[in-house]
Formats: sequence, C-alpha cells, structure tokens
Amino acid sequence: MNRSDTTVSPTVLLTGGLGYIGSHCAVVLHEAGFRVVLVDNLSNARIEVVDALAEIMGERPVFIEGDIRDTELMVSVLQKHDVSAVMHFAGLKAVGESVEKPLDYFDCNVGGTVSLLQAMEASGVHRLVFSSSATVYGAPVYLPMDEAHPKGPTNPYGQTKLQIEQILEAV
Repeated sequence: MNRSDTTVSPTVLLTGGLGYIGSHCAVVLHEAGFRVVLVDNLSNARIEVVDALAEIMGERPVFIEGDIRDTELMVSVLQKHDVSAVMHFAGLKAVGESVEKPLDYFDCNVGGTVSLLQAMEASGVHRLVFSSSATVYGAPVYLPMDEAHPKGPTNPYGQTKLQIEQILEAV
C-alpha cells in the first residue's frame, strides 16, 4: 500500500498487542500499510514495548491498556478506531501454570474470547484471526502432525484453545 495514498488504511486491532507475536505482527501490518491498534492488559508484556514499536515503526502505535474481558471497553475501542479486523493473541499461555490455575485460564482465555466476540458482534466487525496452539492436538498419533490430526489436549491451556476453536466454528 502506498503511504502517499490519500485513502484511509484499514485498521486492525491486535489483542495481546504488546506480546511477542502481537508486537511482531504490529510491525508487519504497519509496514504493509495498515493502521494498528494494540490492546493489552500487560499481564504477559511490558509497557516499554510501545516505545520499541514507536522506534521501529517511525510513529507511536495506538495502545490501550485494558482487558479483553471488559466487553464495554472492547466495543468502545472497536467503534472509536473504526476497526475492520481483529487479530486475537491475548491470553494466558503457560502450560504448567494452567495445571496449577485452570480456572484462571478458562476465565481469561475462553471468557475473554467470548467477550471479544460479543464486542465484535455489537460493533459489526466480522473478520478475526485467532492464534491457537499445537497443544490442542495433545500427544501425536502420527507425525508429522497436520490440521487433520485428532485433537486431544492434555492440559488446561490446550483445552482452552480447543474450546475457543469450537466456539469459533459455532459462530
């Protein structure tokens, strides 16, 4: 996309936007001409990432500190920034911790995704990229694994990712 083009670039919301994957996607999307809005509750990221992104991108990205479980906040962000698509990276991510604190993982990962989907529906946003995990497959039945591989997560983290995939198939 030509930066001198006078048309308004589409805006992509990145949940978990200050995390490793989210921040790298922000740079690539920015370089491709998209406007990016980052939402992160900073539970797995550092605020200093905003400064690093500003240096790399040549401009400060829009950053909102908040939690995707706050549906009203998410509706506000989606509408205020005229978001046309969402890349969903937010969530708790440690397999071992998920075994110790499964309710936290179901609340954050599954509950947060439901909240985000409700906000998207209320805002008329219908494009979503969801970052799942190979943990949804569990122990390999065959190798190399592919998307046709049977699913059978062996920990709460993988179970949350599979539940989200099932929710997305249903909606």
